[in-house]
Amino acid sequence: MSILSFEFLIFVAAVLLLTYALPIRARWISLTAASCIFVVCSGWQSVAHLSAIVLVTWLGGMGLAAVRNKSLLQRRLLLALLLVLDIGAMAFVKYAPAVAAWLNDLAAGKLPALPVWELAAPLGLSYFTFQTAGLLIDVYRGKAEPLRNPFKVWLFAGYFPQLAQGPISTWKELGNQLLTGHRLEPVQIVSGFQLMLWGYFKKLVIADRLVPMTTALLTDEPVPGWLAFGGLLFYAVRLYADFSGGMDVVRGVSRMLGIELPENFRRPFFSQSIAEYWRRWHITLGAWFRSYLMYPLITSRFGIGLGRSASRLLGKKAGRVLPTALATLLVFLLIGIWHTANWNALVYGGYFGIIMALSMLLEPVWKTINRTLNLPKGGWMRFFRLLRTWLLVMAAQAFAFTASPRQGFSILSQVFGGWSFSDFAQRMTAIMETREWIILGTALLVLLAVDLLCERKVNVCERIAKAPIWVRWPLLLALILSICVFGVYGAGFDGAAFVYAQF
Repeated sequence: MSILSFEFLIFVAAVLLLTYALPIRARWISLTAASCIFVVCSGWQSVAHLSAIVLVTWLGGMGLAAVRNKSLLQRRLLLALLLVLDIGAMAFVKYAPAVAAWLNDLAAGKLPALPVWELAAPLGLSYFTFQTAGLLIDVYRGKAEPLRNPFKVWLFAGYFPQLAQGPISTWKELGNQLLTGHRLEPVQIVSGFQLMLWGYFKKLVIADRLVPMTTALLTDEPVPGWLAFGGLLFYAVRLYADFSGGMDVVRGVSRMLGIELPENFRRPFFSQSIAEYWRRWHITLGAWFRSYLMYPLITSRFGIGLGRSASRLLGKKAGRVLPTALATLLVFLLIGIWHTANWNALVYGGYFGIIMALSMLLEPVWKTINRTLNLPKGGWMRFFRLLRTWLLVMAAQAFAFTASPRQGFSILSQVFGGWSFSDFAQRMTAIMETREWIILGTALLVLLAVDLLCERKVNVCERIAKAPIWVRWPLLLALILSICVFGVYGAGFDGAAFVYAQF
């Protein structure tokens, strides 16, 4: 069931009516039933995989609680087994076909070919895998209690709004909200509905309209430098509108149910550095890797030992930073692989990981340069840092939509090619009609205005939800009409084509 479909809107309306019709203490049952129906509608693969993971998490959580007084080795072995079953199942579905095909190419004619299964990825595979793995680790650490009721585990893992797009929540963030009933709050209903509409606007009016701009780069013929540059720029904007749009839709649905999902994209293109960009981009994914992988690595015996060795060889400052820098590089390589199973994913993750690691290691040098040159923090320097971050992020996009590193580097090289604008109008109108460019430009200005307000700590949804009816309803109607009239539909429209739905 696509979250862009009318069926989804009818489904959400039915869930709202049923949930708020039940007594407060029983409302989690309605959410569980709705989540089960949503998973069933997505196919038997989703039902089978999610049910297996819920079973592992339910039994594993009680097992971890039962061995709390046992030896550290026994507890670690049990946790390791549970994580292998949980994360290993996701890895098999996502990467086994690609790895088998790669090994077959490597050993062509020398060894018998391995079978390459085409495995259908269950809906929300990565999201419920990381959530359940986090719950198991929290139970192991004593930060969460095991759930005795398997249906409560199912609700946490398969809560239907976040199953379609994320975010990745912890039990502390989401668990009690799901199980504690919420009273009907009109302001929350209106605010959630507005957030849904805003998400649809970003997806249908902006992101899907930008698809031809990306397609224009995926040709065998070289393109002018300005078109390659513009294609990378617009692809970055398209990803933001697509990802954050989908997240706004599911957060809006959840808000109407009285449950607040964590923000996942917080206006990343206002960032002054790559580190800040990743604190604003897919926030919950980064938080998961930091909490459950990066920090444990840094504080492990290996991490502490590495820091001490580096301190002796390179000095105290380098010794403190080196374990964090290497752990960061590893995390970004894994984030890259998480996106997809190809070499571009490694290039993408390694690119950001190297930038982040080098920025940590060279931070004392930058501070010395800033002091020596007395560089200002604001003004033109702020604009320079903003532009630098944009350019670094845009360069990475060449590997986000291409099929191979060679193709990605080819597009990057074309940026530095001919910048003749003699055929500018012809090429641009070949990509989209003039009317479409005007609609896109207007929509981008609206997006920029709203993001600027949010960046200034203005809660736009809450302001509109509490505004007088003669202000609120004209704005809502204008948003609905703009989606219906200017949204990209028609032949070739794929209602399930949110980019992050594949993860």
